[in-house]
Parts: sequence; C-alpha cells; structure tokens
Amino acid sequence: MNDTELEQFCRAWVEKKSGYFEVKRYAGSGDLGRDVVGFVTDKRHDGEWDNYQCKQYRSGVAVSQGLLAVGKILYWAWKGEFTAPRKFYFVAPRRLARKLEGYVDKPSEFKQALLDNWDAACAKSITSKETIALDTSLRVFIEAFDFKNVHSINIDDMMADPAVKPLLIEKFGADPGTYPPAVVPVHVVSAEMRYIQELVDAYGERAKSLFKDHAEVLDHAEHGPDLRRQRDRYFEADAFQKFYRDNTSASVIAGFRKDIHYGVVDRWNESAADTLARVESVMKYAGTITPAGPLAKYAHVPVKQGMCHHFVNDGEMSWKGKKP
Repeated sequence: MNDTELEQFCRAWVEKKSGYFEVKRYAGSGDLGRDVVGFVTDKRHDGEWDNYQCKQYRSGVAVSQGLLAVGKILYWAWKGEFTAPRKFYFVAPRRLARKLEGYVDKPSEFKQALLDNWDAACAKSITSKETIALDTSLRVFIEAFDFKNVHSINIDDMMADPAVKPLLIEKFGADPGTYPPAVVPVHVVSAEMRYIQELVDAYGERAKSLFKDHAEVLDHAEHGPDLRRQRDRYFEADAFQKFYRDNTSASVIAGFRKDIHYGVVDRWNESAADTLARVESVMKYAGTITPAGPLAKYAHVPVKQGMCHHFVNDGEMSWKGKKP
C-alpha cells in the first residue's frame, strides 16, 4: 500500500471497531497532523477522540518523525483547533524505530524527548509559515498530556484484531474460514414459517388434498422426509449467512446472494407442472451454480439450495412462481 491506501484501509478498519460515534479521514495539507480520527461522542473535536497516525515507510518510523507527529497534534490542540486526543496511535506496518518504540514504552521519556528536541524536530516543521517556539504556555500544555496514551500498531497487531478480518476478505480475498455446522430445530420455528407454508401448500397441491399444517405434512409417508430435507437446506444456508455476515463485510454476503438469485431466477420462472415441480427443478439447478467470491469454496450444495428458501422467506420470491 502507498500512504493514501494505508489511510483508507485504516479508516475502514477503525470503522469496524466498536466504540466510536463517527470515524473520519483527513487528507491534504490542512489535516493539522490528523490522518484517521475516531470520535467517541457526537461532540466530535469538542469531546474525546482518538488519532490514528498512519506511517507507511520502507523501514521503521524514525524518532524525529515520531516526535514531530505527536508534537504537531499537541501544538494544534494547544492552539484550540481541537482537544488533545484521548489516544494517539502510530499505525506503522513496518513498526517504529527501536528508539522510538522505547519511548512509547516509557511515556515519561517520550515526553522529555519531545521537550528536549522541540527545536530540532518540531519548531520549523509544524507549519511552513512560522517557527514555533516552545514557550511556557505550550510547554505546560505538553507536560499536561499523558504520554501513556501514545501507542504503536504494527502489522502483527492489525492482523490479530478481529475487526480487520472482513477487510482482508473483501480487499485481498483472504480465506474467511468455514462456517459452523447447522443446527436444525426439532420443531418448526416462527422465523421459517413463510417458506414452510408455501411448501405445505405445494405438497397439498401435489397430493390433491390440502394439508392442515406442517405437522400433518411431516407425518406423511412421502412428503414428510422431503420437508425435513428442505428444512435441512434452509438451516444450512441460515448458518452460512449468519457466520459470514458477522465475519465478512455486507458486500460479500450480498454478492453471494446475488449470484444465487441470478443463477436460479430463469429456472424459477419457467412453467412447471405444479408448485412442487418448480421447487424440485430449482433445487436441482441451484446445486450446480458456481458462485464467485471468497465464499465460493464453502458454498456446499445444501447452502445454495437453502438460499432459495431464504429468498421466499425474505419475500423476494415465491415458490408459486410469482413475486408475492
């Protein structure tokens, strides 16, 4: 990644972390030392906020660069542009230079190093318009800042954070891992009633005798085993969706659903001898679809078939061959 790409990735990552009211990326010469900001409350810069300073260098971030980054933020906070940040994070995939990392680990030494090296590291580099002297007021402001709130985040830290996993899947095609086995409730639950009722009607149409409810179908010698298989498919797709909805981005699961939908829609709309014949035809065809994307390897036949029941359950389609 280049500098901009790292900042964009950092913003997306921070947005997936819990605890922020809003996340914003600042870009350009007027960022006042801010790259990615996480606002804790709706007070934004009038309240608590965290600063994520992105540093994409070929080697570790040097001491002078680290002192300037913190010094710039504290200077503009002292000037009243914003409050001092609650937390200051160096986001440096290639880590900090050893000495700078040592300062992060020893907050009192970090503070003293900034004060002692202000003229060399900060005075002429915060703004090109003037030299910023470390006067008494600014010194007091820096001394009041708690340097234990300065942290570093390297590539290992980012990869260990669960919030980054959806981004790795979406942007780099990382393997999302397999979903947990489906658990089919013994009794039909309210969440599945829409597609179940359509199947009950379809079995009655085939038998030329209406079934009172799903319990009566389940007791039927021919249609009972089939309804159980349909429920297996539904809950396989349910386990699949729930896991990847929580562990990938919304666009990944939406893309998967779209692939299945477009894969079966023409077969769905073909004329059929009866409703159950449509179900049988679509189920057979759904199992042959090869979706794209990072979830493809885990899209087993029951998942693709069960997704069709979810389309019915979500009101997107109807086994009757027309949208409800």
